[in-house]
Amino acid sequence: MTVYPDFAAFDLDYTVWPCYCDTHITPPFKPVKSSNGEVHTLIDARGYEISFYKDVPRIIADLKDHKSRIISASRTWAPEIAKEMLQNFKVSYEGKIVPMIELFDDLQWGERSKVGHIRDALKRLYGDDNFKDHKMCLFDDESRNREVEKYGIKFVYVTDPEKGVTWKLYQSYLNGM
Repeated sequence: MTVYPDFAAFDLDYTVWPCYCDTHITPPFKPVKSSNGEVHTLIDARGYEISFYKDVPRIIADLKDHKSRIISASRTWAPEIAKEMLQNFKVSYEGKIVPMIELFDDLQWGERSKVGHIRDALKRLYGDDNFKDHKMCLFDDESRNREVEKYGIKFVYVTDPEKGVTWKLYQSYLNGM
């Protein structure tokens, strides 16, 4: 039987989408709506097209369907840009088109460690910050964030900047739980 985490944390840059939102893109964004109403691509003020990695909505939906809480844990220096992107990306979930931001239970952003992000999310979501009481994971492209493993958080290293977090990587993580 597959064991799902109580919550999964996702870095944003090069984990959910292929850029640094605080340096590579410039708002405002123009959503590119598909025929079914989803928005997987945004065009920034300079004409740069940005899309989230293709497996991200499927992974998040699977986690949510199995009662996992989803948080964003990012060191971004431009939280307003990250928020605007998550509001503008639209995906299908439970038969409705929803802004991607609605799939996240908490947003922890700012220049501090991922341990701090996750600790604050625990406080907000569960009323405590006791790491050992929860099964947790962090999907992240920066190996320095492996430090979370000292606190019992499974670090899932996203190594491919072209693909970000993939269904295959996600399944490998689940099968290793």
